[in-house]
Amino acid sequence: MNQVEIAEHLDISERQLRDVLSRLKLDHKVNSLEEIRLAYIRDLREKAAGRTPTTHRQKLDEAKTREAIASAQMKELELFKEHKLVLDRTQVRDAMDQWTIIAKSEYENSVDKIIALIEDQYEVSIDRESINGIVESTCRVIGDFQFQS
Repeated sequence: MNQVEIAEHLDISERQLRDVLSRLKLDHKVNSLEEIRLAYIRDLREKAAGRTPTTHRQKLDEAKTREAIASAQMKELELFKEHKLVLDRTQVRDAMDQWTIIAKSEYENSVDKIIALIEDQYEVSIDRESINGIVESTCRVIGDFQFQS
């Protein structure tokens, strides 16, 4: 049977028949009219039942998947916030500011202790003016740190 006769039998155009045969991986020269008709009917049933993926259907499924993922991520974030496993920017900025104050103080105290140990061990007196310039410069760098959000 030729394509014209098969197309007439299935009540579709020759072009549609070529598309159907290609999609179903059938050949009108190899497969019988009966095989083509059954495959075509099954394909129509699948489409009617919504089981055959179409571009529109795939896009809709992808959108639903993205929406479900986003919703799950938002719920997870809320859960993390509820259990204080995640901090907001203000909390982080405040913590960084506190750390900066502590770091400067600890640095200054450490330098003072090191100088005192050297003076005691070697029985010398160290001029702190030159060292204070370095300490102040370092503390200024630490204090000028800006948290980027």
